Amino acid sequence: MSELSFKIDVFEGPLDLLLHLISKNKVSICDIPISTITDQYFEYLELMQKLDMELGGEFLVMASQLLYIKSKMLLPKPEEEEDDPRAELADRLEEYKRYKEISAQMDKLSHSMEHVVFKGAEPLNLPKIRTENKEIPIERLFEAFFTVIDRSASKKPIDPKTFKRVIGRTNYSVRTASKSVMSKIKMGERTVFEDLFTGLRVRGEYVATFLALLELIKENAVTVTQEGGKLYCLRGENNVELDNWEEY
Repeated sequence: MSELSFKIDVFEGPLDLLLHLISKNKVSICDIPISTITDQYFEYLELMQKLDMELGGEFLVMASQLLYIKSKMLLPKPEEEEDDPRAELADRLEEYKRYKEISAQMDKLSHSMEHVVFKGAEPLNLPKIRTENKEIPIERLFEAFFTVIDRSASKKPIDPKTFKRVIGRTNYSVRTASKSVMSKIKMGERTVFEDLFTGLRVRGEYVATFLALLELIKENAVTVTQEGGKLYCLRGENNVELDNWEEY
């Protein structure tokens, strides 16, 4: 038998070796020349033993399976055509090949990311929320806002007829949203945080309203308190000139 060129290669397992043999013989996985592949497979095992290389048990299990398939292929076929004895092995090889290709792509991406440098996160100068007794973390306000967004997303879709009233409308600016917020917060009264978003329809209006609230808190025009896990908004000490705000 001619000497094989793969004798110094190390394979991860029997399926890896079989894929190499199939590629070397330039044959299809779906039409494996089982006799030729089996002979070359055993030659590799024999070479491993001569080199005193450790032979995993899975290689011996595959050897027995190849012999079984080879014997089935040599026996006369019964009158009723039965399934190809190579089909199960072919399926396993196809699946292993796909995983191997995916693994190679992931490894390539992993190495390519080693040369990518990411800019570190910059600290955001977000305002603290003034309350009567202590400061509420800004994350609490974001949490409340995301809860409002989730609730709005779960509502039933808007009737297509209502879009006729939306076409041609101007952008909902932060200045417009600020006026709406201040109109909902009555002097000397508490307003529930969620009520600031009543009547809004699209995501842009929700975002503009939230940004407006942050600006009003920063200007001390609005303060926020927390009671029983619920946020309340009140008029602050400062009266801001909303008409002087930029339209953004």
